Amino acid sequence: MNPRMLVPTPVFRSPTAMGGKSDFRDEMVYSALLLQHGGAGQQKLFTIPQGQQIPFLRGAGITASANAHQTTYTETTTNLGKAGELGSGIGDAAIRAIGITIETAAVTLATGVPRAFGATQFEVSDILAKSFVQLKVGNKPQITGPVWGFPAAGGAMGSISTTGNAATASIASNGWVGSLRRLKIPIPVARNDALEAVYGVAGGASLAFSNTATDGQPCLLWIMTYCNVGGDVR
Repeated sequence: MNPRMLVPTPVFRSPTAMGGKSDFRDEMVYSALLLQHGGAGQQKLFTIPQGQQIPFLRGAGITASANAHQTTYTETTTNLGKAGELGSGIGDAAIRAIGITIETAAVTLATGVPRAFGATQFEVSDILAKSFVQLKVGNKPQITGPVWGFPAAGGAMGSISTTGNAATASIASNGWVGSLRRLKIPIPVARNDALEAVYGVAGGASLAFSNTATDGQPCLLWIMTYCNVGGDVR
């Protein structure tokens, strides 16, 4: 193993893996959360694998109404196959950058009206003003900061041209897409370490979105970690 990669030694290698061998990869490990109008308090990410329900923060007056892609973890919302751990499916990792992307609302060009899901600049601004994230490994906090301190890993960028009268078109992201929060000292994560991110809304506050109806303008928030990974050879 190359020590410069700062990947934890695979002490707990699977017995079905080739002994003493690792494949080194450039990987993304990610998890998403659903946010809706009135959301308050805290919620955890990276603790639920594919196939299970995406956790959410929503106000008491908001129903469970959300789009299909926002309800159950798939490859678009997490790549974890094991709850709260990287497991042998991914391997041992060293996190070298973190980005937070907020789902963007599409706009109907003929009218300038945004879709009922995804965030407009209104939702993005509210999330950035009130939200923080803390990443934990083995229940120990490793890095904490406001959401805007972890610029978007990716997402929609550009401008909108609409012919609609009184157009309300807008598009925004969490900082310049691809900027990321790059770490000078990578965060090591062993395959059996508990990996957890806590998303929280500032104490006493709640998210105030433009759509206050029963669906509350649902939008996903992804936490993306960019890692060096040492996986098993099979």
